[in-house]
Amino acid sequence: MKKLFSNSKFLGLLITASNALVTILMAILLALNLKAPFETNDFWALSRHISDGETLNIFAFAVVILFYISLIPQIISIIQIFRSKQQAMVASVLSLLVIIVTLVVFQVINNLLSIGSLVLLVVETIFMLVSTVFLILRKKHIHKVEVSETTELSDKKVDFGVLVVDILSILVFLTLFGIPMYSRFDSAPAYHAILIRALFGGDTNIDVIIGFLAYFSILLGLLLYFAQVISYYFFDRSHFIQKSKTFIYAVFTTTFLFFLVGLGLTVYYTLNQVNTSSYALIPVLGMVLINFIFAILKGKFHIDHPLEPKPIKIRYVKSEPLLYLLLITAITAALLFVPIVVMKVTFGSFEYNVNLTGIKILTDYASLDPGYRLVAFVLVVMLLASGFSLVVVITSYLSNDKSFNSLLKTAVGINMFFIFIISVSGYYFQIGQEINTAVIHEIFTFYGITLPEGMEYQYSIGTDAIYALIFATLVLIIMFVRKSFNHVPLEVQSISSESESDSQSNGSSVVEGESLDNEYQPFDPCPAFTDLDIRIDHFKADLALRETYRTNNTSLNQLVHFVVEYAKNSRLHLSYTPEDIATFVAGMGAAKLSILQGMSGTGKTSLPKIFAEAVFGNCEIIEVESSWKDKNELLGYYNEFSMKYTPKKFTLALYKAALNKDIFTFILLDEMNLSRIEYYFSDFLSLMEHEPHLREIKLINIQLARKEGEEMINYEALEQGNTLKVPENVWFIGTANRDESTFVISDKVYDRAHTMNFTKRAPKVRNYTDPIDKQYYDFRTIQNLFDEAKASGNFDAENSELIKAVEILLAPLNISFGNRILKQIEDFVNIYKACFKDEDVEAEAIEKILLSKVVSKLETKTIDDKESLVDAFIKLKLNHCAAFVRRLDND
Repeated sequence: MKKLFSNSKFLGLLITASNALVTILMAILLALNLKAPFETNDFWALSRHISDGETLNIFAFAVVILFYISLIPQIISIIQIFRSKQQAMVASVLSLLVIIVTLVVFQVINNLLSIGSLVLLVVETIFMLVSTVFLILRKKHIHKVEVSETTELSDKKVDFGVLVVDILSILVFLTLFGIPMYSRFDSAPAYHAILIRALFGGDTNIDVIIGFLAYFSILLGLLLYFAQVISYYFFDRSHFIQKSKTFIYAVFTTTFLFFLVGLGLTVYYTLNQVNTSSYALIPVLGMVLINFIFAILKGKFHIDHPLEPKPIKIRYVKSEPLLYLLLITAITAALLFVPIVVMKVTFGSFEYNVNLTGIKILTDYASLDPGYRLVAFVLVVMLLASGFSLVVVITSYLSNDKSFNSLLKTAVGINMFFIFIISVSGYYFQIGQEINTAVIHEIFTFYGITLPEGMEYQYSIGTDAIYALIFATLVLIIMFVRKSFNHVPLEVQSISSESESDSQSNGSSVVEGESLDNEYQPFDPCPAFTDLDIRIDHFKADLALRETYRTNNTSLNQLVHFVVEYAKNSRLHLSYTPEDIATFVAGMGAAKLSILQGMSGTGKTSLPKIFAEAVFGNCEIIEVESSWKDKNELLGYYNEFSMKYTPKKFTLALYKAALNKDIFTFILLDEMNLSRIEYYFSDFLSLMEHEPHLREIKLINIQLARKEGEEMINYEALEQGNTLKVPENVWFIGTANRDESTFVISDKVYDRAHTMNFTKRAPKVRNYTDPIDKQYYDFRTIQNLFDEAKASGNFDAENSELIKAVEILLAPLNISFGNRILKQIEDFVNIYKACFKDEDVEAEAIEKILLSKVVSKLETKTIDDKESLVDAFIKLKLNHCAAFVRRLDND
């Protein structure tokens, strides 16, 4: 199933089928009768009477025209199923979505669609979303987004947790259509502004209609974006986390806007003496909880895949900026308890005070003067903005978000702004006391203080909110002094011991708060590459030594028999037959990747080592680890803190091979299936599809060059300071065990590699002599032998009757092969034949490669009649294939 959904033709077929189904449902919908007073008409009938000039007839005509226009890209998309294009499919989906949205708006305004039509609209919307998901998957496949490009993969549980959080966010958003924006109690029964009622014509209030249309549009956008988020879940886990963050913040923002609209309408009706309340805070609280859960999951993701910090001047513990924000937020919240307006009245020997704190203003705002109502509104917005910004900053802190600095500045600015506004409002009432005598009198009366009539009294208005502003300003000054706004919410990492030693050797040291002046100091961002560069003269001397062992042998037959003898007489006394070595050599000529698999201790690793030793080549062994999750495990990492690139052993082997282009080189991935090969090696699987001069890998995004004084020196084997070409003299060899501790190798890997199976222990070597001398075969000599064997070979795989017979035999089991494998078969057979001069080994070679590349796929198939299949192979004289099938039967 997974393989099907990575096939662009299959996905294109699904998209076209889904669009066709929606088109049929749309035609049925347009044929359904409308509601009264048009219950005898449908869109098709109304469109035929456009000459009547009625608005409904014109609308029906436009919808029908849109329907016919949508058929054009659908027809074109049938052709694009078999091509790497999908513009017509995208146009088809968009045109159908336009019709659906148009009908939804029509229903909200006119309420003329029947229940059946509404059901069809819902079904069509679902299929359109499914088509959108398939479009994104197909786009990812067309652009060859490989599984291993999912750098910084999180743990599967974290990924699934984030996906669940995304789905919960959608569910919270859907509650906006069922929770009242506001409720009015000025009539019986009470009126509840519920958005979903607009769809079924149950509410014609302009607030509800506009709210429904706005949030329905937002819902469609969120669902389309969510489809893209899901696609990254399968293709690029790192981007999945980032896209989920954007998605969750978008839902959070829309729910908060919903609450603000509900709050604004509640305040508006309350000011007009209408008893109103709002429950729109419920979705916001739900999203606050979801944000905290997502922050924890994102933090877990960054623990497994830490970000590289930038060098900064640290003058505080990492939580200090957050503590300052909490203090300023606490000062903001204290405005609820601080007297914002202090009224004092004196007459005779009596003195009365009325202290209007924030809580009192919020509690009694409906009975106070409009000026105080405005203060109440500002207080509500202040609390929401302050709380929202605090939640966002804490979320950023928990998830180690790189935007923590900017969010912290924004949050502090929001709090300072509202503290200033509230403080100034207190002085406003003080300035206006002379014109507010009647208002003040009403306030004293409201709070049970009766001022005597006819008696002269004095009053004054002040504020204590200024103290909150003073304290907040002091905290802000401390933050500037402590440079808290320059903080990065990551654990401060010390410079590596290598960097420290570099600093000491250069006569400089890093002290706290002191910046580095690198203008005239030497700097090497990759000492490992430099170490190889300075050994170029040594490599040249080594090459001259190898040249003294150059062989006069110029045939593959001589090469094979020499390696057999060298292995037998070596210090390890390895037993390989000419057929074994010829199979290995022919595999190298057919593919740049060879996989040697089988039981432990059968000589898988020894074969490439002894071959490289015999021909005076290089064999670099890379031990694969089970924790490898992406290509960086092979290539290395760039530390932004120390500004140094640390290449892995694999990268150094490639770099060394690039400096020694004449030397035949193996890069051996030992136990390569301890981790999933697609996770860390898929970039190189793709590179093998390119022509030799196009095989290159970009290590990092910045350019590397070492600095000596004022001179910048480029690394010898890097192009553009960051790109390493995969040299032609390199072959990748992978050894693989097949047990419960390893992963199954996928067909994608097998198809691009030559596989050699080691199923039994080699016999002990008894007749051996002293070790014999090596013979130097340079890369170009071996490559020329391969090219000559391919050019002079007379085997034509495409017209081979034996291959055709096997292909027909395995067709009922859904086993086939493409041009890539066919070419590998042809190259293998021609090279294998060249390894045995004057011997007829064509049938033997064909069986070896068929068993390796094609017949071995039977392991994953269910064979109903194995005996018949065995007999068929025997009739074709493919006895090894028949034995392989028998072993499957025994298993």
